[in-house]
Amino acid sequence: MMPTPRKIAYLSLQAVVDGQDSWAAVTEIISGWETDGWIVDRYFPEYPGGEGGGALSRLTEMLRVQRRLTTRLSEYDAIYIRAHNLAWPTAQRAKRAGIPVIQECNGPYDDLFIAWPQTRIARPLFEFLQRSQYRSAAAIISVAEGLSAWLAEESRNPHIVTNGNGANVDVFSPHAPRRDGLPERYGVFFGQFPAWQGIPALLDAAARDDWPSELPLVFVGDGALRPAVEDAVARMPQRVSYLGRLPYAEVAGVAAHAAVSFVPMVAPERENKFSPLKLYESMACGVPVIASDVVGINEVVSHTRCGLLVAAGDAADIAEATRAVLADPVAAAAMGEAGRAAAVERYSWLARSRQRAEVVEAAILRARVSSDSAHGDGRIRGGS
Repeated sequence: MMPTPRKIAYLSLQAVVDGQDSWAAVTEIISGWETDGWIVDRYFPEYPGGEGGGALSRLTEMLRVQRRLTTRLSEYDAIYIRAHNLAWPTAQRAKRAGIPVIQECNGPYDDLFIAWPQTRIARPLFEFLQRSQYRSAAAIISVAEGLSAWLAEESRNPHIVTNGNGANVDVFSPHAPRRDGLPERYGVFFGQFPAWQGIPALLDAAARDDWPSELPLVFVGDGALRPAVEDAVARMPQRVSYLGRLPYAEVAGVAAHAAVSFVPMVAPERENKFSPLKLYESMACGVPVIASDVVGINEVVSHTRCGLLVAAGDAADIAEATRAVLADPVAAAAMGEAGRAAAVERYSWLARSRQRAEVVEAAILRARVSSDSAHGDGRIRGGS
């Protein structure tokens, strides 16, 4: 059933840059809503070169974007916020105006402090700003079951819905054009490079004597652990290569032709709170995955039989699983086919966008009922 046409403001204070994970997570949901007739206005910061620069320039740009939205608040049926501590002013103004706010939660508070260690000095303030947004939200969309459980305790908000990430199954497809210059056979890691991606363990696996020498490891992306990847390329040029950050569509041309894709997430702070884009996009490409055995990942891999699970952070386990995939091409092909079928059936971005549209629609209807009840109560009191 198609969602009722709505006009939505989508606010992301994280830069939405082609080649970063957030690009797909934001633009694919918006595209799905627009396909179904919604009007979606984008409120994104415009950082020089797509990056943030210094703290003051970032803050100035975030405030500019929110001021622009504030002048148009009354135009929208709802405000959809990709959760950010500093979106607090918009959440408060929308609440006062009676406009429902839907928060999309992609990670716990610790994500900020891992990515920006200097913010830890003001941790109580940042946590308050985000917690108050979750508590006042008309609905929260969480991308992982573990996040939903944490949010229920943290926010006490009764309207929390789990809706994970997904894949564009047309872009990420076994038929994506192969990028020139790739090795004949290779493993791939693509996406962002923050601490919780498990990149050190994967690099340690590639350095082991029992790593299959015929399988070079190709990295695509960028982030905090880029120096570790570049160091590995310098030390092991025959085993590790780095293509840098690529546009969204070009990533598929690398992922789709890999022998195996790695999803080696590991972070105690993020335990049970994963929904990695690379998992669904690898599945959509029909490529077997080797993934960490953690909540948010293991249930997808186990249920769909799209790959092998390894102990998070265990380089020896990663190397062993890699050898197993390469040793049995029939089983590897079956994993890839199972992943592709599941991605098309259950994990496409269009399906995800329609599921999230239902959450937004329900929040709008609840807000209208609440407003009508308040007005009705006022009329009764006025006539008594």
